[in-house]
Amino acid sequence: MTGRFRRAIRLRAEPGRATAEVEDDFHHFAVTVLHDGQRVTDAAGQAVRYPWSQCPMATGALPALAGLAVTTDATAVYRHLDPLGQCTHMLEIAGLAIAEAARGLGARRYDVAVTDPVEGRVEAELLCDAAPLARWVLQDGVIVEPAERRGQRPGGFRSSALRDLPHAEAETLLILRRALHLAGARGLDVDRFPTAAAMGRPPACFVFRPGVAERAQRRYGSVRDFSDTAGPLPEALPSGGLP
Repeated sequence: MTGRFRRAIRLRAEPGRATAEVEDDFHHFAVTVLHDGQRVTDAAGQAVRYPWSQCPMATGALPALAGLAVTTDATAVYRHLDPLGQCTHMLEIAGLAIAEAARGLGARRYDVAVTDPVEGRVEAELLCDAAPLARWVLQDGVIVEPAERRGQRPGGFRSSALRDLPHAEAETLLILRRALHLAGARGLDVDRFPTAAAMGRPPACFVFRPGVAERAQRRYGSVRDFSDTAGPLPEALPSGGLP
């Protein structure tokens, strides 16, 4: 393939409520987080487009975020509960929604584009509200630009490694890491796996846990290619979620 992977995230903070929505080639999820200004009081998710039949069941795990402090640290969600019992994407945007609430009322949008590999070279660009925020160049999976990241691999930016960084920097790394990981799946024929269990992956999230993966059937035709289109999230936040 010679196109590019694209992922968009929309965040909005209102009094007592924050929403987040993410869309990319493989997913489209939305999350609503309610809070009292100090701590999360409830959370709900909506699966709009998803790869496995059991993905919507993960929305029932989001209320476990109740009690988490409202903080600009988007990685705090990973220390509050077991991420293996959650949908990776809904949990991640819930963390971003909480961070947006902690920053105050307002909204922001992230857009990421990752080129398909050409002789091992990949370029990734992250925009925030249409303004350039970060640009990485990788060769054979290793960052070569910018200079301060040279020699590092995106997979090393796990939530545990980001917790001590400035929150804005950690948020940037979190978003870029996820996009680069997902971009690699563009070269994989996921439709050849009838169930999540057939992929033989470790229990990395709600769907890939034993007992769930065997029942998680492939949703054929759910993949999109935004290489040459207007891009993901061109429309309003879908209805649903918490009031």
